[in-house]
Amino acid sequence: MVCRVKFELINVSKIKNGKPILRNINLQFLSGSKYTILGPSGSGKTTLLRLLNRMEEPSSGEILFDGENIKNIPVTKLRKKVGMVFQIPVVFEGTVEDNLLVPYSIKGIPPDKEEIKKALTLSGLKESFLSQRAMDLSVGEKQRLNLARALLNNPEVLLLDEPTSALDYETALTLLDSVNELNRVLGLTIIMVTHQVEHMRILNGSAIYIENGTVLDKKTTQSRALI
Repeated sequence: MVCRVKFELINVSKIKNGKPILRNINLQFLSGSKYTILGPSGSGKTTLLRLLNRMEEPSSGEILFDGENIKNIPVTKLRKKVGMVFQIPVVFEGTVEDNLLVPYSIKGIPPDKEEIKKALTLSGLKESFLSQRAMDLSVGEKQRLNLARALLNNPEVLLLDEPTSALDYETALTLLDSVNELNRVLGLTIIMVTHQVEHMRILNGSAIYIENGTVLDKKTTQSRALI
């Protein structure tokens, strides 16, 4: 089976306030595959992730999604296909169900109960959570809520920006198990930023190491990540 290229970055650079953050990045992310992006703080990992769903724009170069330049794809359309879970869970007042429906309060057709239940289950939350006050959830449960909210769009790609950084060890492991299951069951392309080499091993995908805004070669990546 040949996996098609889901994302391709061609000579992508990003400059902020006159400072190079990413330098001539050339990468391919294959459909249905898993990737871990590692590197020291300030190396450009999160910036790379944000470029993929147009939370930021490249200073130069091209980013292709299914062969099309993402500049030509409406942001709302792209973000339905490319979901993102942030380092700090985003939670609003109201119940868990209210939180899941927030994106649809402005635009779009809300998901039905069965779709909501499916997203909760895939995220590792029980249906009984729907009526709970979102602010009362643990940090791990809030992160799963964010995961469920992303899944309601039926994305093809899931971007994870250090999703376990605020979690304790056991909670982090169970969340990563859920992410692996999403890849197995739904065939989602997973791209995760992390500082934790152990978490990279649990995800068991391809490792990408960024240092000073540059992607290191495979041999150096193996050395840095101690694979």
